[in-house]
Amino acid sequence: MRIGIITYDHPHRKTQDLIYHLVLMGYSYIDLILLPWVERAGHVPLYQHRPTEAIQVNTGDLCERMRLFYQRGDLVDILSKNKYDKILIGGAGILPPEVLEYNIINSHPGYLPNIRGLDALKWAILEGQPIGVTTYYIGKDVDTGIMIDREILPLYPTDTFHSIAQRQYELEIKMLAEAVVTDPDGEHLIAYPEYPANRRMKITDEIRMITRLNNQLSKL
Repeated sequence: MRIGIITYDHPHRKTQDLIYHLVLMGYSYIDLILLPWVERAGHVPLYQHRPTEAIQVNTGDLCERMRLFYQRGDLVDILSKNKYDKILIGGAGILPPEVLEYNIINSHPGYLPNIRGLDALKWAILEGQPIGVTTYYIGKDVDTGIMIDREILPLYPTDTFHSIAQRQYELEIKMLAEAVVTDPDGEHLIAYPEYPANRRMKITDEIRMITRLNNQLSKL
């Protein structure tokens, strides 16, 4: 099986963990498609919910050290000239609509379609929605497409916000790697009006979110 991974040409924690997971599953024919890294204005959350500390090795250098093939260039052009059995998103911004025909798989740290967009874990807690992870073939709108799998993350009395966030991240990596052999359930995800795509959570909402979570955990 030839697996393509779309990701940043930059040290990237999720991509590193995804590669390690796939290699340990026995896959060796892994190609990386490296997109330019664009530095964005820093957002400093009150509660960090994603592991961000990557091994400081650019993805191209990582591929060379692990003897994996990689390419730089126009994404649409690369996809049109290469045949992949599965294509995964390790890290990317909004992709051009021309790539939709290639059945690209994404993992979302939220239970779709209930929680779309950014800061999915935090919004799920604040809005009383299920906490989970979804893998899906991307569609034309944010966090829509054909569902592959989704799981709800259980909560425990001993949990903290960060223990939940870590388990969710680990589940996201696991489900994304396993999506290469998981058949979609055929359920079409659409952007229901009652579930709009969320933006970054404000500090005031983070405070409300953590208060709600602590109250929820105290009742378990």
